[in-house]
Amino acid sequence: MVRFTVFSQISIFLCPAVICVFILFASIVSDVRSKDTKYHDMFRSFEEGKCKSCHPAIWREWEKSMHAQAWVDEIYQAAAEQVDDREKSCDPCHAPEPILVTGIGKMPKLRNVQRDSGVSCLICHLDKDGAMHGPPASAETNFHVNVTDPIFTAPTKLCATCHGQKSVPEHDQVSSFLESRYATEKKNCATCHMPVVKRIQSIASYESIKGRKHTWRGSRSVAQLKSAATLKIEFEGKQVTVILQNRAGHLLPGGTLRTIILDVMHFSPDGTQHQKKQVLISAKEENRLKPDEKRTFVYDVKQGDTLTGQLRYQLTPETPETKWVLMAEVSKTVP
Repeated sequence: MVRFTVFSQISIFLCPAVICVFILFASIVSDVRSKDTKYHDMFRSFEEGKCKSCHPAIWREWEKSMHAQAWVDEIYQAAAEQVDDREKSCDPCHAPEPILVTGIGKMPKLRNVQRDSGVSCLICHLDKDGAMHGPPASAETNFHVNVTDPIFTAPTKLCATCHGQKSVPEHDQVSSFLESRYATEKKNCATCHMPVVKRIQSIASYESIKGRKHTWRGSRSVAQLKSAATLKIEFEGKQVTVILQNRAGHLLPGGTLRTIILDVMHFSPDGTQHQKKQVLISAKEENRLKPDEKRTFVYDVKQGDTLTGQLRYQLTPETPETKWVLMAEVSKTVP
């Protein structure tokens, strides 16, 4: 009888503690489930067009970009099919899980949903709790939580998650950028690839504000290619120097499948062509231009001779000459 009484008293004493622990555990589980639901709700909302309806201006920029086409692009798919381990080395950057979840700077993970959307807004901005990260001045909204994140004001580390993987040279432009003067001048990837624009950020905004354009112009942009290098001709005595300079903030060409073709043609005063010299610049040739590098080519000339230089860009080894992009062209006659 005494034993029963003691046990009953202990049980009465422990019950409130057990109940509290149970309530706490249930609360934690509920909170985890809530955050997980919010995370997956964002993917569902993207598919339903809610991102587009709230951010129409930014959406129009993104849908024209190669980020939007990262997975469905025919050139990418043709190239990736030739890679044995594409699901480890190629695909994770063309249809990644959100990088704020898998880790900034770490090799992304290939996602199993919405691959056709490539690199969408969720990939760079969504965290594991369903909140959207961005730069200061983000408009308030009741739809998702906004988190001001300093990495979006200097996003090179963020970009390096896909464009700085040394194990995937085709994607690694950031390594050479970090060794350039541009990096020491406090410039970043967005400086060239996401120029500043002024627009209505979302339907919750009341006025246009400055932001970064979400088009990420690169090797598919004629305007970007034309700004990536300069071509000059200088005379000195009986010699002429053709000067090619890299104006991109990283290796040029930036990808290992790209090739730059420099053609220099030498004509006599009567129009007769003396010679034509062609130089190929690529990873295959092991002669890519370092950031800001100048490369010179010297020719012997006579008075009245004309030199013409032409710089063109070949996107892939399969790109026919008719589709090479003219980056720069210059022509001068010896005085």
